[in-house]
Amino acid sequence: MQVLYVIVALVTGFSLLDYLTARKWQQVTSNTRNEVVFAHRNKAYGAYVLRSSYNKRMVMIMAGLILFAALSFGISELIKRLPKEEVELPKDNGKNITLQPPAKELPPPVTPPPPPPPKLEQMTAFLPPVIEDEVVTDVLPTQAELENTKAGDQDVEGGDEGWELPTDEPTGGPALTQTVVEPIETWVEVEAEFNGGYDKLNEFINDNIRPPAEAADLGVNGRVIVRFVVEKDGTVSNAVVETKLDECPACDKEALRVVSRMPKWKAASNAGREVRTYVRLPIKFESQ
Repeated sequence: MQVLYVIVALVTGFSLLDYLTARKWQQVTSNTRNEVVFAHRNKAYGAYVLRSSYNKRMVMIMAGLILFAALSFGISELIKRLPKEEVELPKDNGKNITLQPPAKELPPPVTPPPPPPPKLEQMTAFLPPVIEDEVVTDVLPTQAELENTKAGDQDVEGGDEGWELPTDEPTGGPALTQTVVEPIETWVEVEAEFNGGYDKLNEFINDNIRPPAEAADLGVNGRVIVRFVVEKDGTVSNAVVETKLDECPACDKEALRVVSRMPKWKAASNAGREVRTYVRLPIKFESQ
């Protein structure tokens, strides 16, 4: 607030000093000068009116500034002298409050160590069975008994009943072999490719395609999408029509026939290993 008073005082003092020190003739608002300047001119012109009323307006402005400063000063002094509201402090009840010290932190409980594992019972080592030869209870003939025994002079042939040549074939039917079918990969690092690229593929289709007569009669223009599998050795298998030409069923059959006549492709691969993968091939039919 004091800064505002200083500013108002400076502006007022400077204006008064300028007004009092200036010569009458040099002042633009001098009545004598205005009469000479506008002697032969239209005094109703705005410049004459403004210059002639300048002194009155300056007096009103100065009076307003002084009045504003006085009112501001008076209001500030009045506010300072107004009685302040006293805030009653709480009455002392005379009781002393004893603060308890913070409780001591107890150490965490000690977890007892786990009990030792039970002792392993002593096991008797397994001993493989000992195979003993059967005891021969037959009495061997003596040398005298062998000398008295005479050999026969005729050959006795035995029969072949109940004797068969051993075979290596297992009994219970023919041996079964299990064939493992590898999955068809939907994502591969290297795609399957027709030998020679797309140009050779288009050349093969154009050389082997035989548009049906009904396609020309109906003016069919469209394409058949055939999906097939390129095996690990490059052969084409499991060809099916994925997108048909409804107005030309013969076009679907012709597209399958052309795909079935394809030579081997370059198989797809993952990490340098050939894999089975799907290929979708669009075949266009255009009627002239």
